[in-house]
Amino acid sequence: MTTSEQVVLPDVEAFVWSQLSGIAGVTSFCYAAVHGFPVWLFTSSVQVDARAATKQAARDRAEQARKIMCGLPYAPWSSGVCSSVDVIEGPFWLPDSDAGPRYCARYEVRAHPPS
Repeated sequence: MTTSEQVVLPDVEAFVWSQLSGIAGVTSFCYAAVHGFPVWLFTSSVQVDARAATKQAARDRAEQARKIMCGLPYAPWSSGVCSSVDVIEGPFWLPDSDAGPRYCARYEVRAHPPS
């Protein structure tokens, strides 16, 4: 690959959401993204929040989401390849401003276009 070629990077945020969307009360978003080396490797920083009516229920949802996030490299994905996932922080207790039960976790997801 030459430096003049453009690499079409897969939509990591959409892939993560497709895996987590079945868990009620869980949201995710990408808050940073960078090209790595080699240039086709893309790193996304993703935050996953788990909310519920009680602290224990929010924690249970966060743990369910953590298992899914750590399993992303093994999940089939036609638009890309997830090469690795690292837990950066959490899950940790981070109640909403109204004291609503929430757990938060941050992950680094590395992915590249399909082969």
